[in-house]
Amino acid sequence: MVQAVAGERALKRRRIIKSRGTGEEHWRTDFLGEPGDGGGIKDEPQAFLIEMHAGETILPHFHEVDQFQVFVAGSGGLGRHAAGLLAVHYADHHTGYGPINAGPQGYSYFTLRAQSDPGAHYLHKPGYREALKPSRKRHGVAAGITLSTEPVLMDRKEASVEPVLRDLDGSDGLGASLIRMGPGLSHAGPDPRASGGQYCLVLSGSLELDGGIYSAWSTVFVSRADAPLAFKAGPKGLESLLLQFPRNSSGTAPTNS
Repeated sequence: MVQAVAGERALKRRRIIKSRGTGEEHWRTDFLGEPGDGGGIKDEPQAFLIEMHAGETILPHFHEVDQFQVFVAGSGGLGRHAAGLLAVHYADHHTGYGPINAGPQGYSYFTLRAQSDPGAHYLHKPGYREALKPSRKRHGVAAGITLSTEPVLMDRKEASVEPVLRDLDGSDGLGASLIRMGPGLSHAGPDPRASGGQYCLVLSGSLELDGGIYSAWSTVFVSRADAPLAFKAGPKGLESLLLQFPRNSSGTAPTNS
């Protein structure tokens, strides 16, 4: 079943939490699913927004499921990459990455998963080696993504699809693209049955879906059992990421995602 959460509604649930790695406080907003409870992988999507304090660092770690991260506000870096204002990061399950470093105005990023992760394994804590399992170890960052100005987006007459993370092997369904659409345009997304599930993250303009209007930072999850997502741009157009997970690569076969 397609699950859609409006950004403005989700942000009303913003709360302060402590990082499990450093104990530092930052803000978290849950869009889909619940925080990991230390148990097993759950066959349900998990999407949340982390808003880091100025100068904060999130230490290197890995997760038990595949994930995308989208950096949407502030500035900073991921490992050796200066990710900048708008960037997409992908990491296979059991693949270490980090640190994430926030700049002087903080750094905000979405974490998007087709399956819910039990929690991070930090590389500075004992026992992380025992938790490691084989994976393809794909890990990449597409930085410097640029959004259109409002009049340019509204003047667009055709939909365009721009691949990102081109350097990662997508033979198992992994993929990411930026979709740009002028007002009222329609576009059919790729078939989710060829993937491990998909996310649409609205970046600018709005998405019209099932009678609702979803503006910036709205999040839509499409399971493998769903029909391709029908994109329809709102009155000021739409710029959205379409993020597609690989098939069954976490080792836990999904039933509906």
